[in-house]
Order: sequence, then C-alpha cells, then structure tokens
Amino acid sequence: MMKLFYSIILCLLLLFVLTQPGFSQNSQERADTEQYEENEQASAPDESPAEVKSGTIKRFLIASGETLLSNLVLFTYNISILGETWWAIPTYDSVYNNFTEPWMWEEGEGFMVNHLGHSILGNYHYNAGRVNGFNFYQSAMFTMLGSAAWEAVGENAYASINDFIVSSIGGMTMGEIIYRLYLETTSAGVPAFFRFILNPIASFHSLLTGWEPPDYGRNIHQFQTYMGASFVNIDHSIFNEVEEEVYSFRGFLPEMGIKIIYGNPFLQESYTPYDHFELIFNVGVHLGKYVSLRLISDGYLFSFCPVDSEKNMMSTGLSLHLDYTNQGDFDGNCATIDHFSNALDWTIKYQHMFSEDFAFQIKSHAGFTFFGVSEYPSPPYSYTVKNYGFGTNEKLYIILDHKKLGKLEASIFHYTIWSNPNTSNLSKGTVNFIFTELTYSYFFNKHLSVNLNGYFAWEWGRFGNYPDTNKSNKSAKVYVAWDI
Repeated sequence: MMKLFYSIILCLLLLFVLTQPGFSQNSQERADTEQYEENEQASAPDESPAEVKSGTIKRFLIASGETLLSNLVLFTYNISILGETWWAIPTYDSVYNNFTEPWMWEEGEGFMVNHLGHSILGNYHYNAGRVNGFNFYQSAMFTMLGSAAWEAVGENAYASINDFIVSSIGGMTMGEIIYRLYLETTSAGVPAFFRFILNPIASFHSLLTGWEPPDYGRNIHQFQTYMGASFVNIDHSIFNEVEEEVYSFRGFLPEMGIKIIYGNPFLQESYTPYDHFELIFNVGVHLGKYVSLRLISDGYLFSFCPVDSEKNMMSTGLSLHLDYTNQGDFDGNCATIDHFSNALDWTIKYQHMFSEDFAFQIKSHAGFTFFGVSEYPSPPYSYTVKNYGFGTNEKLYIILDHKKLGKLEASIFHYTIWSNPNTSNLSKGTVNFIFTELTYSYFFNKHLSVNLNGYFAWEWGRFGNYPDTNKSNKSAKVYVAWDI
C-alpha cells in the first residue's frame, strides 16, 4: 500500500514539473517563470529544447532539496531541544513501519501543532517551489513531497493521514500568502532580517543562488495592526444524562492582531490564484489559564467582475479558505473551541458608494468544507480526541463605512462538519460552529482608530457514541488600530 502511495506522489511530481505550462498563468506567476527563463537565456542564449528541459529539472532538484532541508532543520531542532521526548527521534522500526503499514488518523495529538504548526511547515515546502519558478499548482507538489517525507522519517510515530492533508493543502494556502507578502516587503524595502523572519526559505534561496525577488510594486489594499484588551467569558460542558462542566473562564487578557487585504477586493478579474486574498490573525493570552488564536483567510483561485461602475463594483469567483480557531484552556495540545477548516467556496464581494464619504460593502462565501476538524474531551477528560469530517460553510461580512462617522462591521460564520466514517472514535455525529462579531471603528485620522468589538462563538456536537457537547465563548474588546 505504501509503495503504491509513494509511487503516485512521485509520478505526480514528475508530471507537474515536466509539463510546466499545464495550468493557466498570468501576471505574477508567468513573470516568475519568465524571469528564470530570461536569466538562463542571458547566460546561454542558444539553448536547445533539451537544455531548457535540463534547466527545469535543475530547478526541480533545487526546490526538492530546499523542501527536504526545511524538514532537516525541524528534525535538528527536535533532536537537540526535544530529544528526551519519545516521538522526537525516529527509529529504524518507526521508519520501516511507515513504509510498510497503512497510515493512520491521529486522535490524541495536539490540535495547535497538528493544524497551525503543520500548515506553517507546509508553507516552507510550498515556498521552495515558488522561489524556483513553479506556479501555484505546481508548488503544491512540493508540499506533498515535504509532508510525505516528514511523516515517513521525521518522527518516531505512525505516519498521519491528517497531518499529510493539512501540510499539503494548508501549506498551499499559507505559503502563497507568505510568498506574496515577502515580495511586497521586498518591494517596500523592508530590511532583510525581517524578510527572513517572514519567509526563511525565500531568503535562504536568495542567499544561496543570488535569486532576486521579482518586483510587482505595491499590492496591499489594507494593512491593519492592533493592540487592545478583552474580557472573556467561556464555558464548556457535556451532556451525559446530566450536564457536566469541563472548563470555564472569566477574565481580562491582552490581545493583538493583524488584518491584511491584498489587491482590490471589488475589482478582481484574474485566473492567477491569490491575486486577491484577505487574512485576519489575532492572538490573546492569559498565562496559565486561557489562550485565543484565530486565523481566517480567503483567496480567489479565479475571479471576474460582472459589475464595474462609478457607484457599484463587484467581483465574484472560486476561493480557497483556511480557517483556524483555538480558544479556551491554556494548553498546547487543545483548547475549548477547536476548529479547523479547508474549504472551496463561491465568493461575492460587492461595494456600493452612496457618496464619496459613505460606502456599503458585503462579502459572502458559501461552499464545501473538504477537510474539517473539531476536538472532543474523552472521559474522564484526561485527553482529547479528534473529529475529522467534511461539510458546508457560510461566511458573511456586512460593512457600513463613513469617513466622518466611522465604520460598522458585522460578520457571521457557520460551519457544519459531518464525521468521516472510521477516522476516529467520533465516527458518528455532527458538529456545528457559529462565530459572530460586531465592530465599531472611529478614525481620528486615516491611520489611527479606536475600536469596540463584541464576539460570540458557539460549538455544539451531537454524537451517536459519545455524550453531546456544548461550548460557548463571549468576549468584549477595546483596541487601538493603525491602518496603512
């Protein structure tokens, strides 16, 4: 089984690399490839088709090497820092088992590591492809290569199907966002040290090969960073004949975050993935008691503009989403409301200008969650188990923006996850999530604003072989934001 699995991955890698123009490209992706071709032709202008193919194979080998190098760096960290942890050092038996036995669905591993951590790891693999001139779809093959290699030989544990999926697809989503932000910071003249922190693979590749990131100018439509404080009220209970409380917390905590809109959301006509994307990330911590991590993202795979006039603008198209929420108990393994979703949605983004000072905006997404994850405390609550599934999702933003009176923004997200059979103990059941927010922003000038935010999250699970769950999180937040 595993020999067949690796054979399929190898064939896909070779297919995508050797048929490089197989997917539509324009703007930035085509420019990436053309830059490499121009550099090669400058040094050898009379190359034959065989030599061009050789150059493609060379770039493939460099990208593969950088992919595996990122695994080696993480492996070195594990054995040097976490050497006493049993899973950190692979053995002959663990590697042999991963090549000869079926891979498994993990139940008890850390939610944060498995979903946020593996998306970050996949981002390194993906960028190894992008900086070597491969486009969005082709670079996905390097996330598969890197993830498969890590699962097979990176740890002393059974190879995990769910980690492979998250690293591969989550790595594509996060990787393209990071790649474009790296180009943006280069164009803006951000110091090399900070660019290295953002994208170590691109910085290392530039140092190693002399690669110069292409300059596409400035594409950030909005960049906001904020700091503030929240009061949180969170509860988690299960229903096993009677309601049993698992966790609760009330208290204040500091919070900070960023919001990025890349490209004009209402004027987008492109077949290049992620010519437009939106990213929201925030974190809040009450040491020892509570943690809040949220990452919400969407990016067009392709889009067009059916409406473009002086007062009305609208874009619509297919979008890829990566959403992650980890809120509750201060624990690297789990929290209270744990949610992960990779989805393909149809998106509509519309703006109507009532006047030069007053705008109405609506952004809606609806579609199929092809990989969704939640978490459940296993009695007597000494550990947690995962619930893997698929389902539907709907996300809606409504914004009223007045230059003098301020901005009012409301959002509501709904996710349904139906458990996949035989992936975990929770193979019979349904989990629903609702996230709502209401934010008012008053701007002192075009950069500085004070913001009031109300937030509510609710997760409820109904299972055939476990007690039902009920989780809720309410918070009120005040923060100061700086917009660029």
